Amino acid sequence: MTDEAHASSDYEARLEAVKTGPLRAAGRWVVALASATLGDAEFEANEPQVVVHSREDDSVLLSLRTSSLEEAERLIVQIREDLESMTAAEFKDEWLPANDAR
Repeated sequence: MTDEAHASSDYEARLEAVKTGPLRAAGRWVVALASATLGDAEFEANEPQVVVHSREDDSVLLSLRTSSLEEAERLIVQIREDLESMTAAEFKDEWLPANDAR
């Protein structure tokens, strides 16, 4: 890495729920309750995602949907480590190809 500032000075990663319409949200809750009733606690009612926001204006740089909270927690740890160790340009080169927010 060069003498440039780390990407964490420009961006921050957050765990957020995917914003969905009321019918889809209700459907996910029904499926989650049915899964829990059948002993499968893996299905989550809220779709988690990791979102990287600009510290300057809170705009979204990167949004990655995940299938579970555990996956989202693992992903946010990796993204935060990369924000701390990479420049903004390096971070964008590494992560933007995976972006769901386009």
